[in-house]
Amino acid sequence: VRYSPLVICKSHYSFLKGVHSVPDIVTFASDHGLRQLCLADENGLYGAVEFATACGEANITPLIGAEMTDGERSVTVIARNRDGYAQLSEIITRFQLHESPLMEIVVPGGDDLLHFCADPVLLQRCVRRKETGSLYTMPIISGGSRCGSLLTLASRRPNLVSSLSAVPVIELNLFSDEDIPLYKVLRAISRNCTVESLPAEETIPEAPSATLFGQLMEEPILPFQTVLSSGDVARLCTFRFDFATLHLPRYIHRGT
Repeated sequence: VRYSPLVICKSHYSFLKGVHSVPDIVTFASDHGLRQLCLADENGLYGAVEFATACGEANITPLIGAEMTDGERSVTVIARNRDGYAQLSEIITRFQLHESPLMEIVVPGGDDLLHFCADPVLLQRCVRRKETGSLYTMPIISGGSRCGSLLTLASRRPNLVSSLSAVPVIELNLFSDEDIPLYKVLRAISRNCTVESLPAEETIPEAPSATLFGQLMEEPILPFQTVLSSGDVARLCTFRFDFATLHLPRYIHRGT
């Protein structure tokens, strides 16, 4: 079996956590020879239509998911089929309506959804509840350069891919030195704190190209599209991708 890396990314619909352009994401995937790409924006499926359309034009299989987070804990949920997409839509709706806590709504199990988690607290909780049927660990490889290096290695040494224990996640925030002050202000606003009180571990990636905000002034920030139903979006995604070609590192509880 030739394993494929699972690359999960975010778009501008995740505000400061994702790339400002969905086509840029698809271009990145195409340049690195990816046959499939997953979009998992934060608590929503806002970019699913644009993403699925762009992937279709680039001959890339679109995988649709969402990073469900309450601000403290997070789980990435990916639809394996149309039923899974419908379930994910329902999960997002219930969560946004504040019906129940995150882990009361996002329950690993079944064959329609995949759950990826890097939070030890949530992993242990799922183990206690015996809800690990569709749960996988998700160590993160952040940054375009690191992800690009991994993809290059995978293409040159496919026999090594099966031994990789990480699911790479692209976090491509395109910022230049001139944009850093504004970025810090926006981060402070999103965290409801002052710039001076931002955590010391805050890191700001450098831009590989022109400045982000200069580009945004030349094009719409949010290219809104006609609102479609869940069924319409699901039809854009064939869900014919063979998940057996992914090397998914299951969470194994070794006890104490």
